[in-house]
Amino acid sequence: MDRLEQGLLLATVNALRAQDMITDEETYTLIAPRRTLMRRQTLTAEEGDKVVRVARIAVRAQQVFSGRPQYAAEWLRSPKSRLGERTPMQALSTEVGALVVEELLIAVQHGLFG
Repeated sequence: MDRLEQGLLLATVNALRAQDMITDEETYTLIAPRRTLMRRQTLTAEEGDKVVRVARIAVRAQQVFSGRPQYAAEWLRSPKSRLGERTPMQALSTEVGALVVEELLIAVQHGLFG
């Protein structure tokens, strides 16, 4: 919490991008605009919170689809009827959306639907 409040380093976002957890386009849509990120090395608490949200869900998807990281990435970027035909990544623009995506992943993990 302290680190988040002090400001995560932009390198955190770059690490997520390097691990293919978030694309450049998703970064600029979900975290902050390109120009904003180009001007700084430290994220605001709000931006850091968004980074943690994306990372939390990406890691959860990788756990649910263990052994198939590419499938986890595809699942996160495919529209879901339970999300109103939005993709899970699009739903991550809010914490409520992230909670719904997390519930979907739990359901998938327990074999309820995919």
